Amino acid sequence: MGYNLSEGSLEIIMNGGNYDKPVMQVLGSKKIQGSGANERFRLLVSDGKHSHSFAMLATQLNDKLITGELSDYSVVQIDRFVTSLLKNTGKGEKRVMIILDITIIAPGSEVGQKLGNPTTWSEESAKPAAVQSPMRPIQKPAPTPSMSTNINQTNAGLNSSLLNPQMTHPINSLSPYQNKWVIKARVMSKSAIRTWSNAKGEGKLFSMDLCDETGEIRATAFRNEVDKFYDMIQVDKVYYISKCQLKTANKQYTSLKNDYEMTFNSDTVVAECTEDSSSVPSVKYDFTPISEIANKSPDTLLDLIGVCKSAADMQELTARNTGKQLKKREVTLVDSSGGAVVLTLWGNEAETFDGSSNPVVAAKGARLTEFNGSKSLSCLASTMLRYNPDLPEAHKLRGWYDNGGANMDIVNISARAGGYSGGSGEWITFSEAEAKQLGSGSKGDYFSLLGVLTFTFADNAVYKACPQEQCNKKLVDQENGQYRCEKCNREYPNYKYRLLLGANVSDPTGDQRITAFNETAEAMLGKSSAEIGQMFEYNKSAYARLFEDVKFKTFVFKFRTKMEVYSDEARLKTVVVNAQPVDYKDANARLVRSISALCNVGI
Repeated sequence: MGYNLSEGSLEIIMNGGNYDKPVMQVLGSKKIQGSGANERFRLLVSDGKHSHSFAMLATQLNDKLITGELSDYSVVQIDRFVTSLLKNTGKGEKRVMIILDITIIAPGSEVGQKLGNPTTWSEESAKPAAVQSPMRPIQKPAPTPSMSTNINQTNAGLNSSLLNPQMTHPINSLSPYQNKWVIKARVMSKSAIRTWSNAKGEGKLFSMDLCDETGEIRATAFRNEVDKFYDMIQVDKVYYISKCQLKTANKQYTSLKNDYEMTFNSDTVVAECTEDSSSVPSVKYDFTPISEIANKSPDTLLDLIGVCKSAADMQELTARNTGKQLKKREVTLVDSSGGAVVLTLWGNEAETFDGSSNPVVAAKGARLTEFNGSKSLSCLASTMLRYNPDLPEAHKLRGWYDNGGANMDIVNISARAGGYSGGSGEWITFSEAEAKQLGSGSKGDYFSLLGVLTFTFADNAVYKACPQEQCNKKLVDQENGQYRCEKCNREYPNYKYRLLLGANVSDPTGDQRITAFNETAEAMLGKSSAEIGQMFEYNKSAYARLFEDVKFKTFVFKFRTKMEVYSDEARLKTVVVNAQPVDYKDANARLVRSISALCNVGI
């Protein structure tokens, strides 16, 4: 069988011209970098007249080579490609063809030999200008509105010649092997500015997620580039971006489907595109039905969409490592797959979220976590959230929920097996916690319980702590008007009050000694640590009355319990993670369900 290769097409392409869907033969391949998802392959291709060894296969096509579908002597049609100039040490620049899409016309096993007698093409033998092929006309791109008049000149450093439509690259074609490219991309999200400080110095950064019709990519700016670009770049706008460093993406921190990520540097140029940008999508999602999330591995980054069935109150807590005050809110989402899952919002999102109208929530890049067999999702700094987005999936969910979906039986993957499938999870008793041997594992266990505060240890509940914001170490009174912090290795004339409350909690099946740190102790006592400290110093009777009044109050406790060793004796240490007043409507609903389950009778 004869195969008609596109003779002369390589000469046109390597001189910077365009050739529509050339037919070539693959004569060889070579792995040049990485492993797994980061493997890159170089091909030796021939058009029957010339051969060239600088054809790169896009990573999304690697499987064709690895599985043997694409092999030596295969005849292929190159459906889509771009070219890029790379620096060639001591020899100027070398043009490389990057193959983005390919159709295999005949496998190598069928062809079995080299076609024609091609000679090696090189820049030295190239003609100075591209020659049009008599076989196929050069396809010129459709006329574009004058870009020079449609570019926001915020960044005057952008050379408008770079914005030639032929030089605008699709995101999925970018790789570290290219050094001359421009992308036209929409900003899907932009993080807040974050700072760091360590032994090597301090700095700041922000990141953003970009997309076009072919793919998406993460970009990060540091230090001076933060000042230069942060206020300029706005979410949902479209920009031309060029001259960034490309490196392998860290998949631990992003769910974007790209092997690479971009870093802004001093040469980076950005200009807003003010022409028609409707062809550039806003956000690219890969939604996972909620019922399927239970089968995913912890730490996976997922996209999901669901209707807010309920939202818990906002909670404030202190980060253990940094001492910073954090705000969180747990939102239960449901969808038509019959699943429900808790999504944890943080910071401003937690503070401003309003679930009263049961909004549709779309989240991109939320992290899956697991505690004691229940799975939930947590937002990261990079997670994109949209409320009631204008998406087909959102409109479909709205219709489902408003027309009976709200009353559908659901399986909450964030609740323990056999537990109540709503609210904040299952309530168990102390005897059930003991039967389950909670706390015996190496990482500790969490559980919720409806209990009564039966005794408080008031004498040592308040202490003077280091005044530094991120340090809560108990101070040593130097008895000279100064207080020493052993952790900071400094002395201070002032201090702040902190709480460390020991107490007993009881339920109908038993009781347990618990410890509550500052914020949870404040919630239980109903006063701030500063107020309680003032009582302790200046009004002992009011202080004692406060601890008497809290006795026999009922709370919904969330505990963390873990076996620890004290003086060669192993015993459980149970810490109050959260304590909230009882919502009796919710408590009665749980009681009714328990009775129904025990009696096997519908109520």
